[in-house]
Amino acid sequence: MVEDRKVRTPLFSIVKRDDLPKYKAIIIRIATFIATFFFAMLICFFVIKENYFEIIGTLFKGATVVSKGKILPWRLLMDTALLLAFAIAIVAPFKMKYWNMGANGQVLVGALAAIVVMFFMEDFAVKSTFNNVIVIILMLLASILASVIWAVIPAIFKVFFKTNETLFTLMMNYVASGLVGYVNYVLAQGKKESPGIVNADSQAGWFPVIVDKYFLPIIIILLITVVIYFYIKKTKHGYEISVVGDSINTAKYVGMNTKKIIIRTLIVSGIICGIIGFIYSSAINHSIDPNTCGSLGFTAVLVAWLSNFSPIIIAGISFVLSFLTLGTSKVSSTYRLGNNDLSNVIIGLIFFAILICEFFIRFKLKFNQENNMYKAIKKLFSKKRKGGVEEC
Repeated sequence: MVEDRKVRTPLFSIVKRDDLPKYKAIIIRIATFIATFFFAMLICFFVIKENYFEIIGTLFKGATVVSKGKILPWRLLMDTALLLAFAIAIVAPFKMKYWNMGANGQVLVGALAAIVVMFFMEDFAVKSTFNNVIVIILMLLASILASVIWAVIPAIFKVFFKTNETLFTLMMNYVASGLVGYVNYVLAQGKKESPGIVNADSQAGWFPVIVDKYFLPIIIILLITVVIYFYIKKTKHGYEISVVGDSINTAKYVGMNTKKIIIRTLIVSGIICGIIGFIYSSAINHSIDPNTCGSLGFTAVLVAWLSNFSPIIIAGISFVLSFLTLGTSKVSSTYRLGNNDLSNVIIGLIFFAILICEFFIRFKLKFNQENNMYKAIKKLFSKKRKGGVEEC
């Protein structure tokens, strides 16, 4: 005989929430950030044991520091633009549910290709301004080509051999780091780990400086953001990306060539990574090492997800995160904490709070009335009506 088994009803279920009005979602996000920020500053107060408001002031000064003769906090704006660029590079693949975790590696190989062109074409570039422009264009093309190849290789294996793109792109990051280390050693002719600042004396292949060395890179990244916004929202390609992301089987059913769409989207992603690599080599560092990108490629994943893949919201989150990173680093150095561990804790706490906020904006907990625990709690706190009089 088969014994009757009681079906256990869970206390609650997670269900998708009906879309909140945009203004409510924005208010909730802002309120969550402000509350978490002041709570994080309270943690700093107990750790550092200095004036609470002085700590906050130090954070703001560190984030918005302006050098002599300059009117804008260019470091903050450039850090924001770079994080924005990394997130924009992975937005299209992520909307397609292609989890591209290899932005760091794709930018690295692009920057490396640009550095190699800069290194070997110095003599040609210094002959005239026109030649230097040609070298800069060649650096840009080389960077884009290298990044596109690095982005498309995992995509080809994904569509033809069903490999896991997350693991593949992660491993490509390590290969890119090793390749950068090896090429640096070759360029330095084995005398040191890297050639350092390339063409420091001649500045051949260096991007022109207008207003500030960060001005043109920031403008370029803003233009890329606008283009990607319209590409995703207003073009046929953007629509196809959304359909593939919703259901690849549906896309196939309506006649879309999903393999072509995936590869094409990764080409777009690679182009953006190539431009970022070119900016690193020609406009910012003029050098390359395995840690050039830091962890921006991974931070951008969280930024893109939190923004729900909206380029405009990505820009706002990138600014906030860059502001906090610079500010908390200043707090650590000013109060001689010795490392950035406290900074990482604060940023992690704020990110964690935002993640929880996003979860409850998109989902809600629905309590199951058939659950025994729910019945007991309801009975405990419910009011009994007897004779028209409420009794607790």
